[in-house]
Amino acid sequence: MRGLALLLLVFAVPALADPMRSELRMTLYHEVGHAVFDQLELPVYGVEETAADAFALALALRLHSEAEMTQIVTDTTERYRAEAATELFDNWAQYMPSGQRLARAICLFYGGKPVQRGDLARALGMPPDEAERCRSDAADMDAAWAPVLDDLAPAPGVRADSLRLGRGSHRLGALSRDIKRVNRRIALPRPVPVEVEDCGEPNAFYYGEAERIVICTELLDVLGGDAH
Repeated sequence: MRGLALLLLVFAVPALADPMRSELRMTLYHEVGHAVFDQLELPVYGVEETAADAFALALALRLHSEAEMTQIVTDTTERYRAEAATELFDNWAQYMPSGQRLARAICLFYGGKPVQRGDLARALGMPPDEAERCRSDAADMDAAWAPVLDDLAPAPGVRADSLRLGRGSHRLGALSRDIKRVNRRIALPRPVPVEVEDCGEPNAFYYGEAERIVICTELLDVLGGDAH
């Protein structure tokens, strides 16, 4: 389901395409997490959606440069903060509230490189007394997911066919390059098509029985069109 909520700063980037692409990237990586849990039959302790959030961040940190990660977390924050301000808290929801997911993402992002990311994290609202916990939590995240990602690495010189563009994927545009990045770094046991279709809500899903990822047209519409 919908991927990580992240951070807020202003960069000189295209106003529509880049923020949309950033959110779709994290959405895609979140759904890849569900596919990994499913195909590898990994035990997930706690809420799977929370585990998929952490997996998405761990994967993104391997796929993108520091500058790209800064832009990704920057591009997606304003919308999620607005969402957090209006959403109703549901005690039975699978997700943490958006504001808490955002704080968690900032915490883990900071904790991986506290010296380089400290100023940004503090500017985004991380309380100074959370810094030690965030460093510890980021180390735990790396300890949990680094071995999994290492085991999923394709053989040297081999590009895996883990993700394939499927029905309606012409609307994903530039995201196809990120699918290629995933295929260079992850070799799933079975290929997973990435498709676009109507869902009745702005969301994304991994369907385990069919082993496919669906990005909902409603999500693309909310984000402003196609991912150019």
